[in-house]
Formats: sequence, C-alpha cells, structure tokens
Amino acid sequence: MPPFAVWLPLATAAWAVEPRPGDALDADDGAGAVKVCSPVAMPRWRSMTPVPKTWTFLDCMGFSGEMGATHFQLGCLFANVTPYAQKYAWGPMVKIEKGALAKPQPPMPNCGW
Repeated sequence: MPPFAVWLPLATAAWAVEPRPGDALDADDGAGAVKVCSPVAMPRWRSMTPVPKTWTFLDCMGFSGEMGATHFQLGCLFANVTPYAQKYAWGPMVKIEKGALAKPQPPMPNCGW
C-alpha cells in the first residue's frame, strides 16, 4: 500500500465540521427545498408558484410577465431545517425589464436559482 493511502482518511477527517444551527438551510436535497417563482403586480397582487428544479431566473421572469406582473421574486421553501430555523428565503424584488436579464437576484440561502 502506498504511504499516501494511510494519510487520506486522516486528512478527510480533519476537514469534517460539526453542523451548526441553520446549516440545514443549505439548499441541498436533504433540506427538502422547493423553488418558488413569485409574480408581483405592485401594489395590487402577488402570486407564489412552486416550480420545477429546472426553472431558471429567466423562466420566472418570463412567466411573471405572462401573468401581467410588473415585478417578480425568486424564493425557496424548506421542509427539513433545524428546529426554529427560518423555513423560507426570498431574493430582492426585481422589475421585469430587459435590463433585469443581467441581474439575477437569488435568495440566500439559494435552492438552485
């Protein structure tokens, strides 16, 4: 066995980090994260639509425009979080316009936007 094979498990163990409160909000599959697209027509109405993982910022913006919205927000809902942790996250509200194409505004923590 080469000498480096003995050190590999030790090096891996050195990088292990204890989970901290809020770590479950990392948007991995274990967090049970759901992407949400929220068209907004300020100040009249807002809609929140769960969308497939394959949706992008541009999909949400296009969908929101088709719904007659003037703005939209990207969001995440989390099913599996540490006790008392926030179970949702929203990015800033973005006006629907051509300039918005260059400015994706994902929520933090991000669930794949």
